[in-house]
Amino acid sequence: MAQQNNSPEVNKKVVQRFVEECWNQGNLNKATELLSEQARFHDAVFPNLNPGVQNIKNHIEGFRRAFPDLKFTIDDAIAERNEVVNYWKATGTQKGQFLGMPATNRKVNLEGTSIYQIEGARIAEAHTTWNLASLMQQIGIMEIPQEARVGANYDARQDSNYETTQAVKSHA
Repeated sequence: MAQQNNSPEVNKKVVQRFVEECWNQGNLNKATELLSEQARFHDAVFPNLNPGVQNIKNHIEGFRRAFPDLKFTIDDAIAERNEVVNYWKATGTQKGQFLGMPATNRKVNLEGTSIYQIEGARIAEAHTTWNLASLMQQIGIMEIPQEARVGANYDARQDSNYETTQAVKSHA
């Protein structure tokens, strides 16, 4: 028998509870209530994350060990049928090792998008995209190349590729 899907608004609330209670508060006992038994999470930063509630709890625990003050805010949520899409921001201070990177005590600000699929009243699958390079730059593990820094002090004419780009445009 197929599971009945809830309204989009109910699905949004399931995802909001998951983010608030599991990620922000670290109350991983709620994961069994909010995730399907074989929930699958997909994240390019963690390509080997296995399905299942316990694996996802371990995943959240690892983040919270590295960033004990981790806090997600949902800036936008769109729900349709059995899907919920969140555009989120996260802040935290790296107090523990993360992906082999030693603690730096630096504050990070990240943003990303997660798409959740809901079956019944539980999250069955999630696809998340966020920028690991941004995190690594903020904790001082890597530097953003000069060419990627675009801001008030960036002058394209000083870029070594500027003249080549202008020459190609003039011959087009």
